[in-house]
Amino acid sequence: MDPSCAFDRVAVVGTGGYGWHFLCALLATKRLHVRAVTSTTDTQSSLIKQSGLVKQKHTDKQKRIAKLRELGAEIVEYNDPTSEAFAAAFSDIHTVVSAVGLSGVTSQIAMIDGALAAGVRWFIPSEYGVAHYTSTWMPFPSPLAPKTDVDRYLRDHAMPRGLAHTVIYTGMALDYLDPASIGLKLASRSATLVGRGGTPVSFTPAHNVVQLVCDIVQRPHEMMNRTIRFASSTAKMRELIKVATNGEHGERVKIVCVDEAKAKFCELAKHQDPRAFQIYSRLLIEEGLGQINRMNEPLDNAMFPDIDAEPVGRTLERLMEHSEPNVQINPTPAHRTASAKSVTDGLGRRFRDFNM
Repeated sequence: MDPSCAFDRVAVVGTGGYGWHFLCALLATKRLHVRAVTSTTDTQSSLIKQSGLVKQKHTDKQKRIAKLRELGAEIVEYNDPTSEAFAAAFSDIHTVVSAVGLSGVTSQIAMIDGALAAGVRWFIPSEYGVAHYTSTWMPFPSPLAPKTDVDRYLRDHAMPRGLAHTVIYTGMALDYLDPASIGLKLASRSATLVGRGGTPVSFTPAHNVVQLVCDIVQRPHEMMNRTIRFASSTAKMRELIKVATNGEHGERVKIVCVDEAKAKFCELAKHQDPRAFQIYSRLLIEEGLGQINRMNEPLDNAMFPDIDAEPVGRTLERLMEHSEPNVQINPTPAHRTASAKSVTDGLGRRFRDFNM
């Protein structure tokens, strides 16, 4: 552990999905005391399996915990997601990284209250996706609406009381979300497109997200009380369809009009059918809400020069090849204050536009 690090005690909430990968990456730095905070029940894996939204093998929870102990993590379990339980779990912790899934987003309010009670200095909420924007056509709150409540609670309630925070937007991770959820059926080299597929979408593969979070955690004074926008690439759906279908169109691509997709979403959502979220994701993309800098906010890629950003076209190719990325975790991340408006055009042709 680095004695000069003032934020060297880190807790990660969640041991599955991103939580597992964050924990392994932070432990690999050999500079931090890492605590895995996990519930005594393992509901997230079953919810994910039922919804079919995540393409990932979930090992037995006890095996995960045993492996984390072997790697040097401290394990703390809680029974109920209450502020009291989280306060006890965060005792002597400087930084909390939340890695709860979508179904656990609302539990972060209690998590934040627990962090305040325990004297935690820095809280990183579970975002790692796109910001929530209100869709005027939707007759009820969107599935992402609770994220806005958490962000507002951090800003208006926690920050004035001394708890810093960092919100991280990375766009979509096609090697974490099942590409079929946005209409890319890689096994059959086919696709379903809602609308015209001409709006830009931000993408960052899971391993780049893990590298990013690990880097941020080790640079608290640069990163606190700000929003980080990192996108490995930006592409349009019709460009991805060319990759997924090997450039073949016609019968391989089904086009669904936006109004038809909206009606289907509302019908499924009323019955809490998990397939509704897949249609919502496609509508979100077509509406232009899948781009993390849609209001022309600068991307922060230049602050993380150690991350080799993988273009989404390569991510799709890797998924079709069933190959794994080569991931390197840097224990001493670089410090840069520049921000980049764009890093790739989506399919691998790199260009940089730094604001120095």
